[in-house]
Amino acid sequence: MMRRRLFFMMVVFVVIVSVLPVSASETRVFSMGQTGVFMYDNSNIVLFPGAVMRYGNEIVTELRLKDDQSVFSADVRLPMNSYMFGLNFNRPIMMFNPGVGTNISLDNTSDLYFGTELAGNDLGIRFSLGRDGFTRDSIPVPFGSPKLEESARYIEVAGGYSTDLYDASVSLELPSISSKTGNLEDKYSGNLINLNGRYFYDYDAKMKFVPVVGLGFGSASRKTDVGGGNPQEKIDYSLLSFNLGVGLNYQISESSILIVAIDPYGYSKLKEDEKDVAESTTITTTLPRLYLGGETTIKPWITGRIGANRAYQKVTEKTKPSGGTEFEQSYQTSVYNVTFGLGLKFGRFLIDLNINDGFFFEGPNFISGRIRDFSDRVSVSYLFGNDERSKK
Repeated sequence: MMRRRLFFMMVVFVVIVSVLPVSASETRVFSMGQTGVFMYDNSNIVLFPGAVMRYGNEIVTELRLKDDQSVFSADVRLPMNSYMFGLNFNRPIMMFNPGVGTNISLDNTSDLYFGTELAGNDLGIRFSLGRDGFTRDSIPVPFGSPKLEESARYIEVAGGYSTDLYDASVSLELPSISSKTGNLEDKYSGNLINLNGRYFYDYDAKMKFVPVVGLGFGSASRKTDVGGGNPQEKIDYSLLSFNLGVGLNYQISESSILIVAIDPYGYSKLKEDEKDVAESTTITTTLPRLYLGGETTIKPWITGRIGANRAYQKVTEKTKPSGGTEFEQSYQTSVYNVTFGLGLKFGRFLIDLNINDGFFFEGPNFISGRIRDFSDRVSVSYLFGNDERSKK
């Protein structure tokens, strides 16, 4: 079950995972109940590459987990004439490894963006690459072992088209992992296509509805040489994922916004077929997922945020042994969390903080006597230009 869950988390980039007209960060939308896809925000450009044209002249760093720089990001977006170029040095991914190799891992990628105007709107392209490798020469007797070569690679190509009313995108993910010991090879490779779209409908001067849809489908296979004249072992994977959501952006005032959203239906089906052994299927249904986010300017240099998120899900697991009888089990979850955040502005620097909720109960060290981190997630942005488009 764990292997299938990891595969699902890696390949479903389509998870409909977010309106004040400012540049911000992943921390901002996380502290607002993970409402990022229902609002304009620079964290959207991974999902919608065409949106890169909105956010030029800035450097954004994402410090997602304390003392773990492997999940930190730093990206820059620089306009040149009518084009936009962007580079993200490190973006965490969850690349599934069904057990190929023991000395390699791949959990991040780098992104290269290119944007331009097309027919009066914005076209964006993203190319992502991650890789890892390990080689060990053969060891002679008496401790003999054959030569070992292991490698992992992740490639993604994405394109998006954005206007003032909608964003649409398509991407292709191509992961591969290989481990070769002597003449025996264990190899995994796959592909996944993601389609995403959203539309901003102005109901009146204060309310805006944002329907969002995502679709993902793909397949993968693992082929393992076992030697000794035995046939090659093979496992085939397939994935189908669909998500539908709609959000309401309510502009309370010029400096305050409320976002309420719902994913009324989400569905994913992952199938694992191990030849001549068993066939396993995991179906995850979301009915529904709820979002709540609010943001207001307290002072010109400080912004307060609050959010909540709830997901009701049912997971059904089916297993059919080769030549046997199918059996299944299911369980339900209802994950819930509340978040709080602050946005601080110092000149051209923006600092977004996701507040540790325990801090509200215990206070600082001189009150509680305990060492409690004030923030558990931080983003720091530097705006170095006056591009009006980046203020959308």
